[in-house]
Parts: sequence; C-alpha cells; structure tokens
Amino acid sequence: MFKELVFSADIPLENDAYAGGGACLPEDMPWPRSESGGPLVHLMAFPASWLSDASSPYWISVFIPYEAGNVSHFSKLRMENGSSQAAVLIYEKHTVIRNESDGEIVGCGKIIISENGEDDDDENLASKVDGIDAWLQRPLELPGGRRRISIYGGDLDMSIPKNKGVLSDGMGYLLLSDEFVAGNSAAAHGFFLQLG
Repeated sequence: MFKELVFSADIPLENDAYAGGGACLPEDMPWPRSESGGPLVHLMAFPASWLSDASSPYWISVFIPYEAGNVSHFSKLRMENGSSQAAVLIYEKHTVIRNESDGEIVGCGKIIISENGEDDDDENLASKVDGIDAWLQRPLELPGGRRRISIYGGDLDMSIPKNKGVLSDGMGYLLLSDEFVAGNSAAAHGFFLQLG
C-alpha cells in the first residue's frame, strides 16, 4: 500500500494541490529566478500537511527552468553537488495567484492523493508521497533531507496536457527535511530529475 499522486486536467478548487499555473506566494516573497536572472516556471503546489501528521498553514511550490519546446532544462534539473537549478519554496498561501514566468506552462490541473492497495517496492515508479524509494538511476542523497515525493513525467502530463514532456518519461524527485516541512525555508530541500 502506498500514497499515490493522481494527476488530472480537472480545474483545482481553492484548497486543491495542482500542477502548472501560478503560485499564491505572499506579496513580499520574491518570485524565484534562474541562474541567468529569468523567472522560473511554476511546476506544482501542494499543502505541507501532505507530508506531516500535524496541520500546517504552509504550502510548498516547485519552480523549474523551463521553456516550451526546449529540453535544455533536463540537464539543469540533474543533481550536481547536492543541488539543481530548480527552486523549492515553502510559504503561507496568499489569496492572490501570481505568475511571473511568462506563462510557459499553459493552464493547470488538479493533483490528489489516493491510497493505492498494491505493494510498494523499489521498482514502483508511480508518482507517490513517501513510500519506498524507487530510483531511475543512482540513489539521490541530500544531507538532512530525504525523498518525500516522486513524480513520473507521464503522470504530470495528465495535468498539463498542452505542455507534455516537461519531465519527459523521467522521474522528478523532491527531497526535503522535516525542518523544511515545518516551515524552515533554509533547511534541506531540492528538486531533481532522473531520465531513464
């Protein structure tokens, strides 16, 4: 049994997790930027309560360097020296959606957690929260952090059908520390892509 992430093109409601679109960042939080200074693209947002038994006011968003029709971002999402060019932010969700990334991902779709009754193992490449690590390549290690979410690229495509292939047929891995989930934005965190 494992917690599977189910992606759909359904329009997310106010408290639903979602892929694509903008982010409800507080007004005083800068939009994350790439190494070259351009705005990163919002990939997904979900409540931190997904990762904790305690209720939490925080949301977590992943931002990536992405340009529609270009695959150069794949190499920018590889783990090198413990980091990639993605950004992961934790914040108290604001009421206004911001999108400062020039709309590279069109639309947004809903993400839910579903209890999957099948056995979980190290070959289970389903999109999931926690469970058993299943790496496409070598295991990823982040001091103080661990893999909390895995996203299969084909699943992500279901929520953003006009931008298929953002993660190719690879796996996106979100590694976080418990301190980050509790609201410490400086604690261990990172988003990485592995291609088969």
